[in-house]
Amino acid sequence: MSYVVLERADHLADTIHSYQKRKHVMAEPGLVPLRSELPFAAGSRESILDGWARLVKERGIDVRFRQEMTGLEAREGGFLVRTATDEYEAKNVVLAIGTQGNPRRLGAPGEDLPHVVTRLIDPDEFQDRDLAVVGAGDSALEIALALAERNRVKLIVRSPEIDRAKASLEREVLSRQATGAMEIFFGTTVARVEPREMELATPNGPRRVPADQVFLKLGATAPRKLLESFGVRFGGDGPEAKPTLDHRYQSTVPGLYLIGAMTGRDLIKLGANQGYEVVEHILGRPVEPADEQVLRSRLPFGTGSVRERIAALMGTIPFFEAAGEEAVREVLLSTEVLTPKDGEVILKKDDYSNTFLVIESGRVGISVPATGGGGPKQIATLGEGDFFGEMSLISNRRRSATATAVGGARLFEIARKAMLKLLATAPPARAMIDRAFLLRAIQAYLFPDVAADVLWPLCEQAKIVQLKKGETLFSEGEPGDAMYLIRTGGVKVAKSSAGRREVVLSYQVAGTYIGEAALLSGAPRSATVTALFPSVLIRLDKKDFDAFLAAQPQLRAGLEQTVEKRRVAALVAESAPEEGDILSNFMQGEVVMGTDVLVIDEQKCVRCDNCIRACEGVHDDGQARLSLTGDHYYNLLVPNSCMQCANPLCMLDCPPDAIGRDPHGEVFIRSNCIGCGNCERNCPYGNIFMVHPKREPSLVTWIRALFGGAERPSDQTVAVKCDLCREIAGGPACVRSCPTGAAIRVNPARGMSQMIDERALSAQGDG
Repeated sequence: MSYVVLERADHLADTIHSYQKRKHVMAEPGLVPLRSELPFAAGSRESILDGWARLVKERGIDVRFRQEMTGLEAREGGFLVRTATDEYEAKNVVLAIGTQGNPRRLGAPGEDLPHVVTRLIDPDEFQDRDLAVVGAGDSALEIALALAERNRVKLIVRSPEIDRAKASLEREVLSRQATGAMEIFFGTTVARVEPREMELATPNGPRRVPADQVFLKLGATAPRKLLESFGVRFGGDGPEAKPTLDHRYQSTVPGLYLIGAMTGRDLIKLGANQGYEVVEHILGRPVEPADEQVLRSRLPFGTGSVRERIAALMGTIPFFEAAGEEAVREVLLSTEVLTPKDGEVILKKDDYSNTFLVIESGRVGISVPATGGGGPKQIATLGEGDFFGEMSLISNRRRSATATAVGGARLFEIARKAMLKLLATAPPARAMIDRAFLLRAIQAYLFPDVAADVLWPLCEQAKIVQLKKGETLFSEGEPGDAMYLIRTGGVKVAKSSAGRREVVLSYQVAGTYIGEAALLSGAPRSATVTALFPSVLIRLDKKDFDAFLAAQPQLRAGLEQTVEKRRVAALVAESAPEEGDILSNFMQGEVVMGTDVLVIDEQKCVRCDNCIRACEGVHDDGQARLSLTGDHYYNLLVPNSCMQCANPLCMLDCPPDAIGRDPHGEVFIRSNCIGCGNCERNCPYGNIFMVHPKREPSLVTWIRALFGGAERPSDQTVAVKCDLCREIAGGPACVRSCPTGAAIRVNPARGMSQMIDERALSAQGDG
């Protein structure tokens, strides 16, 4: 083949050349083999560049340096490529120009200051400096880690978690955070950059931090204007839209191929494989994609190539069609195929799991416990092409319903991280998930017996609202013009009573709704709603809801009953402000973060210490998992004992992955704990203890220890915490051993809500 490689720089591989010195480059994804003859394995930046330079020299590859393309013109039978000094005629053109020249902007005052840069050349140039890295991708985390050895580094992450970087990098930066070697600001944006400082917009309000140098790693976008000037069309109008390509990476301009980061495949190995496939195709040789064998094993059903099998799936699964073939290929690498039998439970209500499931064939029944007890109530039957699990995927909370196979089924179970990455790069797929979340939330909490096709017109009118921590959604007395479904986060509902005292009515979390009374009466707001944490809500305007109820008048009566129950509950809460005070204190102490909190009624407690002794007795190491220290709320003590948090911070950075969570919610520590102390440091409540396990002495161990034998009793420190006696019949020993019933386990939000509901029902019964 007659060819030439045009390189704009005076060196090979400008993207890798621009990496910081000695950066370790990973060869991901590990499941996919390298098809190109270009040598590439995990190693340092320098080793990779040296290997490629040797290959170019040994093979005599025709690379022309300082030949940046200035124009490309389609002609009959080919193209004319122009550079500043030369012109080249070609039948085919492969653009591998990346996205490095199109970095995303910060959009904040001061981003053009000279100390704000987009690349790190040599980490050794910085010592004892205050440095800020903005971003949460692989490059941002790698730069932050490289600089953290000798500097004070702050990592600014816009989202509530790191969801698109490699898991190994995420673990490492979280480990640095746990040891105090790095400070991470989650859910934070940059409001302003100044010569030696930055102003951050954090979930807790504005924050000024020192910053001698700022590194922006916000990703990049395809050079859209340039490509469109060549005639290349894109698959959408948004900033995440990708060029439209066929399965051989040929653009909408015949003979013009695009590979690498421009196509959304920003991993080096994948780009190299794309180049190999394009050249083989141009030469007229049949070629399979490098991931063909891996994906064929994930799709043993169906016929034909993986591409044909994915095309068939996209024809029957709208979510896959919205994501696009390339995104589906990538997400299938993190997917398991499940084949549950008839009647087999796929997931249970209130379980802690957050995978996303797509039905390839068969049916799945969705059920919830029937009101007033009894067996489960079937609320939906899903079939081929449907999906479920988006409620837990989005809110990261317990499953809201039970899913059971009906007559057998085949499903794709997609890992949460892979789904979050897909949703970040495929706006049509994300929009589909958001609509489904809204539809099912409305069904679950407002209209459980209404079919989806009836509710869709209402869902289409919904809007997204974002709140910062402490921000007010609406205030008491304001016009009631909308209701809200909580997508992520949580809010406090409170009102002013006599003397302008605040009374907390309830605490509402992701998956629930607020403000529904406004949809029926249009009366002024009866309470003030404030975000406890950074929250995302879905807004339904009254005018849209009125139009919906006008078409479905039979639904009004059931909704009015729900609204009346909440109104009476609010009146009861206001009449007993001490209960609202307890809930308010629980919120301030973040006790509401727990799902199974140990509470001791000190008026009943006789100080017998049975709870401590029972805890010591049921564990082989003899260590108690609780301490009778903690926070006091009126007559209640919340002792230092694991609260089984809804989002356990202790699990974020455990190097041996020793901390797990049962489907029922119990957070526990496995025997492979290495005693690093990260979990203890990450727990905001002091409920994890580092201890030396007690060992029973024996004559053999004593003699060996006396003579310096290897079996000296270990003094290794390990972490211990309450796991709700998960492997012991009867439940937590501390509760079972209390002779007066002073010790109980509660879910703070549910317990307070249940207490208010019971009093509301009593009030209704009294007339």
